[in-house]
Amino acid sequence: MSCTPGNLQVAMDEATNCVKRQKTCAAKSELAIDRMIEMVERGLQCGAAGPPEDVLAQLHRSIEDAGLFKDINSSTKEFHTSVAKLGKALDKTFDMNADLCRALRPTAPAPGFDAAAADAHTCLLSRVLAEHFYREGRFALGDALAAEAGLMDAEALRAPYASMHTVLEQIRSHNLAPALEWAVQQRPALSPDGGPSPFEFRLHGLNFTHLLQTQGKMAALLYAKRHFAPHASRHMADIQRLMGCLVFADRDRQQQQQMQQEQQQDGTDAGASGADVPPITGGGGGGDAGSGMASHPYDDLLSPSQWGAAAREFAKQACSLMGQASESPLTMVVAAGSVALPAILKMAAVMERNAQDMRAVDQLPVEIQLGPEFVFRSIFACPVSRDMSTPDNPPMLLPCGHVLCEQSVAKLAKSRSRAFKCPYCPMEARLDALRPLTFPHAS
Repeated sequence: MSCTPGNLQVAMDEATNCVKRQKTCAAKSELAIDRMIEMVERGLQCGAAGPPEDVLAQLHRSIEDAGLFKDINSSTKEFHTSVAKLGKALDKTFDMNADLCRALRPTAPAPGFDAAAADAHTCLLSRVLAEHFYREGRFALGDALAAEAGLMDAEALRAPYASMHTVLEQIRSHNLAPALEWAVQQRPALSPDGGPSPFEFRLHGLNFTHLLQTQGKMAALLYAKRHFAPHASRHMADIQRLMGCLVFADRDRQQQQQMQQEQQQDGTDAGASGADVPPITGGGGGGDAGSGMASHPYDDLLSPSQWGAAAREFAKQACSLMGQASESPLTMVVAAGSVALPAILKMAAVMERNAQDMRAVDQLPVEIQLGPEFVFRSIFACPVSRDMSTPDNPPMLLPCGHVLCEQSVAKLAKSRSRAFKCPYCPMEARLDALRPLTFPHAS
């Protein structure tokens, strides 16, 4: 197994490409089949004008000349090639024959095993799973799991996520009224001074651009006059950028109408060749080549991707107020485990060859680097030993203000009554004069 971040990213890229190829293949095949149906229907209408053999031969030539079979075969071949590449990437990333249990094998209950505590842990795990499903909006699955596990607080666990997803559905439907109502209600929690929060202004800005694109300048200006004033002291630069969108609104609308006309013409031409025609995107799609529209300084504000960003930001803010992280804890645990598992399996194999049991040690013999995306809290490393502090080796505060780990201090002092010199200043200290130090945000 070589599930490195690089290999995993390659596999994810291949999966994304495979999905795109599948959609392209389906679209081209559907278009080609529709053209074939039209040709067959015309052939049936003309069938009375000549022998059936001549009609069939003419129909076959028409399909061949239009290149419909070629289009279907070409897109299908590209899709199958993409599927094969995805399979190879998965084979390089994951060893399907690996014994994952080597990393942690089940053990017999230890003396003094507490069955009640084990049941509590099982219930806690079920609660984590149910909460994950509620968080992802999979309420039927979460309800089924909660019922089977006998969770007593399932309804209380479900309710805040149900409210969150109700608002998310409205955002995805381009209705920001529920989200704005929520932002106003949560002002004391979202803003230090209890005033309008940056998220509330972002929603008003998105509503402004939506009105500009759907109802025109006057509707957008009236909305700005009604809602932007409370945010002017903090977001004047952003308001000025939003006003700049007014200059390009007519140009974007004219370009979009022109593109629609050209696409309709291209669609008519493509009907004879079976070519795939890309859809029109919303105005201001970031100035990418695929949209065919000239870019301007306010493309990002008019991009349809703003709706997805607003939905993600709302989910993040709502989860924060519920005391939850921006990402699902279960998702993060599984992701961290997938990164660490190859190294743990390799470590377990080495220890087995040396007649060592990985389950018998409190700490792994080597540190596993998970990457910065999995670092959530600060850590304290002893400046003498370079070891990270642990509950068994906590940081200790010397009278001079310097901090060392307890084991490093013990080596320097050699006895509790003997004074020792701080390695970083001339002051002396004794073990009985030290104080354990607790960092609120350090693990």
